[in-house]
Amino acid sequence: MDLFYSVIFLVVFAALVALLVTLQKKDKSFNVRVIVALVMGIIFGSALQAIFGADSKVTNDVIKWTGIIGSGFTKSLQFIIVPLVFISITSAITKIQTGAKALKTSGRIIAILLITVAISGLIGFLSVQVFGLDASDLVESISGEKANESLKPTDIPTSILNIIPSNIFNAFTSNSALPIVFIGVITGFAILAIKKEDSSLGEKFLGVVDGANTFVMTVTDFVIEFTPYGVLALISRVTAVNKPETILNLLMFVIASFAALITMFIIHLVIIGMSGLNVIKYLKKIAPALIFAFTSRSSAATLPLTIKVQTDKLGVSKSHANLAGAFGTTIGQNGCAGVHPAMVVTLVAAALGWKVWDPGFIIFLVLYITVSSIGIAGVGGGATNASILVLSMFGLPIDLVAILASVEFLIDMGRTALNVHDAIVAGVLSSKLDKEFNNDIFNDKITIEELEAKQAGSGVTA
Repeated sequence: MDLFYSVIFLVVFAALVALLVTLQKKDKSFNVRVIVALVMGIIFGSALQAIFGADSKVTNDVIKWTGIIGSGFTKSLQFIIVPLVFISITSAITKIQTGAKALKTSGRIIAILLITVAISGLIGFLSVQVFGLDASDLVESISGEKANESLKPTDIPTSILNIIPSNIFNAFTSNSALPIVFIGVITGFAILAIKKEDSSLGEKFLGVVDGANTFVMTVTDFVIEFTPYGVLALISRVTAVNKPETILNLLMFVIASFAALITMFIIHLVIIGMSGLNVIKYLKKIAPALIFAFTSRSSAATLPLTIKVQTDKLGVSKSHANLAGAFGTTIGQNGCAGVHPAMVVTLVAAALGWKVWDPGFIIFLVLYITVSSIGIAGVGGGATNASILVLSMFGLPIDLVAILASVEFLIDMGRTALNVHDAIVAGVLSSKLDKEFNNDIFNDKITIEELEAKQAGSGVTA
């Protein structure tokens, strides 16, 4: 009889998967499909637990078969770690401009982006503690991992040595992110050196990197598109074997995330105020870019507006605005590459019995977040990719990333707005440090059109 009930529930699950396929064929938005998968998974898993119980043979059999999809999704996420890290880091490094002035400006902008993402990572860590978030049941139910003394962070000297691979082939096959970061950085700077010596050959290498980046991001998009099916299977398992309170933890994660994002945004404004600008006037001028980022959920799509508000409304020089905008879409994203992965890693580490208040853990958390933020694309799935990278650097299971993907659409709007704002902050600060910030434009004493006409008349370029 148990076999009969198991087959019935598996047929129902297959029908739910078919429904998701139908929604995809009808071009329903990604968010809609994830929401539908989340709701169906909760209902399906709750029905299993209510009818048969969490420990019954029927529940275990159904979860084992549906786990093919859930585990398949998490394995797909693991599959993309190595190529994603290597190509993202290499591509980001090759975009650093050469020349004394450009290098200086690029360095300042990148430094600002990395410092703020380090701060945002710390804010994400503290948010988990302040809200008392606990993912122990979630982590155990989807990965089978419990608190384990064998799973603990390595000491600082060992971690530093682990960055440098002794064998490049082992580095690419071990699925460990840190050596790949090192190889990516070396490769990126090698290409820049080649370009400096032989422009034609350097451009060929850049073309290969750009092509590889496009290929890897396309593969990543394929994996991310599988999210609704993974969410359906994983949420079914979570609700079938856990108490209802476990699901409420997802809602608390959303609330804690927004609290962290707002806190980091306030820190941004404090920095702007310390730079000497009127914060209220500043907010009014950048509002169009933030609103578009919030609704579009894409830092890359917001890039033209990110640059325009800096040059036309704030008075940032064009060179600083362009560099800050471009770098901001792939480096130091405070929301997707800072707050989110910090919260995810802290939750997983705490669930596995790590002492997350240990200074060593906090230092490495901030360090890994800062490093992994280099190369995170400003498109959908960026936060997922960032979380996978940091978890892999710690050697932690990445299964929780898949579960949290079910509520990411609720948080992603706020994360994207924070990402874009970080790029604007970097443009403003670097422009001020280089004394190329135009206060007259910021104070509405002159428009960008009037300034350009005046410069054209005098033969000066903007």
